[in-house]
Amino acid sequence: MISSLVRRAALTHNDNHFNYEKTHNFKVHTFRGPHWCEYCANFMWGLIAQGVRCSDCGLNVHKQCSKHVPNDCQPDLKRIKKVYCCDLTTLVKAHNTQRPMVVDICIREIEARGLKSEGLYRVSGFTEHIEDVKMAFDRDGEKADISANIYPDINIITGALKLYFRDLPIPVITYDTYSKFIDAAKISNADERLEAVHEVLMLLPPAHYETLRYLMIHLKKVTMN
Repeated sequence: MISSLVRRAALTHNDNHFNYEKTHNFKVHTFRGPHWCEYCANFMWGLIAQGVRCSDCGLNVHKQCSKHVPNDCQPDLKRIKKVYCCDLTTLVKAHNTQRPMVVDICIREIEARGLKSEGLYRVSGFTEHIEDVKMAFDRDGEKADISANIYPDINIITGALKLYFRDLPIPVITYDTYSKFIDAAKISNADERLEAVHEVLMLLPPAHYETLRYLMIHLKKVTMN
């Protein structure tokens, strides 16, 4: 129990971690042997379903205490089984990065050898090769090799990037902001439209905002070429 409390305190004061809030992913859990709540430090009574455990970071608390735990989940890489289909904020906090490393690695590769390629995001790569890239990221993480030696067709890399965004459980432009972006885009006055879009952007979770910002910078480079 003490080590867990110390671990949480250390994560809270670790300036190396990007300040992205993340809620805990609590699920009812049956503990073997005596356990204490890592929030209130009281004993967790009962034989089954004594409390809840965060499936992302392993924090153990009473069910009633889970309502008061701050949004300070720091996912454990050992608990993150895959890269694709993983919540965006969960992935960046687990890897301690500003953006999903899939986005960084793919865009870096695309800009290094693909900006002059016609139909960069329009032309599709072979589906089985795109799936290979997906499995490489899920298996090897940031060590995945997507170089030209392995995948000479740049459309495989753009396809893998598109697939990553398509597989997100919560899109980069989140469900609750999507309609607000649509409404903002319909405003006829340019200045008012820009202001409205900016206000909606501020509603995005920080990791989503940073990912969208980086993607827009990349797509501008694509249009310039």
